Amino acid sequence: MSLYAYKVITPNGSTAAGKLEAESEIALVSKLSQQGYVVLGVKPTKVRRKRIVLRAKLPDLVLFTRQLATMIDAGVRIKDALTLLSRQNAFTPSFRKILTGILISIDGGMSLSEAIDEAGAFDPIFVNLVKAGESGGVLDDTLNKVSAFYEHVKKTRDEVRSAMAYPLFVSVFAFFILMVISLFILPSLFRAFGSTKTGGIVAMLINTNNFLAANWLYAIFTVVIVAIFLVYFFRTSYGAVTKEFVSNMIPPIKSLKHLQDSSNFSKTLSTLISSGVSIIEAVEMASNSTGSHKLMKKVPIMIDTLKNGGTLKVAMEKTKFFPQLLVEMVGTGEESGRVDEMLSKVAEFYDQEASVKLKQLVSMIEPSMIAIIGLFVGILVFSLYQTMFNLEEGVGQHF
Repeated sequence: MSLYAYKVITPNGSTAAGKLEAESEIALVSKLSQQGYVVLGVKPTKVRRKRIVLRAKLPDLVLFTRQLATMIDAGVRIKDALTLLSRQNAFTPSFRKILTGILISIDGGMSLSEAIDEAGAFDPIFVNLVKAGESGGVLDDTLNKVSAFYEHVKKTRDEVRSAMAYPLFVSVFAFFILMVISLFILPSLFRAFGSTKTGGIVAMLINTNNFLAANWLYAIFTVVIVAIFLVYFFRTSYGAVTKEFVSNMIPPIKSLKHLQDSSNFSKTLSTLISSGVSIIEAVEMASNSTGSHKLMKKVPIMIDTLKNGGTLKVAMEKTKFFPQLLVEMVGTGEESGRVDEMLSKVAEFYDQEASVKLKQLVSMIEPSMIAIIGLFVGILVFSLYQTMFNLEEGVGQHF
């Protein structure tokens, strides 16, 4: 059988594209037409390349896994469940296109895990969990675990965003106000002193104001370009390393991130192991899910230890990354044969610890911002008085 790329119009009027194996182009066109699709084009392709056009977003993933698990629990066939879900307006249009592509792949003879993998829109954790559920004949139970896992991920992310929303708004607003006062209001006030000699911060503010007045268009263009560059840069691996390096320089943030990484690793590893994924694959995927480059560099050490017959506890100890409590709990779980349960309990404990530290960090940000603003205002007031004293000295010399 050969591999063909196709493009079709689905029964609900949307377009979809993908790749399927068939005896010939005519056979594939006939098969797709019988399934109710309007075929726009079919062409042979030699290499199966995964091209990620669309990416599943976390809210869509949470809703999808929960609804799919409920439908399969109720005895609905996978194909029928996907058909219903692909027509729901609760999902984003891009995710509905992903589901349509998965449905077409299943119609072409692929399993659910193969179709999900072919879509290229889901992370390896999701693909491997579904594959393990299919091979073990417990897809419904696995999907419930997957749903609980992604709900936990979304809850943690929402808590962090909610906690940081107010301090971030205050910081941005304070910075904006200070820039307006420093670059536009104060320089105009200082110019009222005429030819009085100025220096230091006052001279810098006046020069900056003059530059912006003469080159405001270039200044706006530069700010926009820098902002776009930073947004894309921090989405790259280099940007992630930079953020991790900066956060590790601040002790409270470093401590919080270490707790979150330990919690994410424990929760992900627990879900993977309980779903039947091999320990080596589970360790690698759990480490990558944390986003910690420091931990990712330790993955070969853990895998090498496990391949040589070492226990998970020993493998984790060798990394010198994980808290001792987590390592000891894993050892206890290995002795009792309940590693997944122990990891889940540790993850809950670290979630609570991270939540407390996050609240403490937020409570520290507000007074810190007040102190910084107060210091800046104090420097400006001192500069203003210094300029006024220079003015008085100049007036005194004339008399």
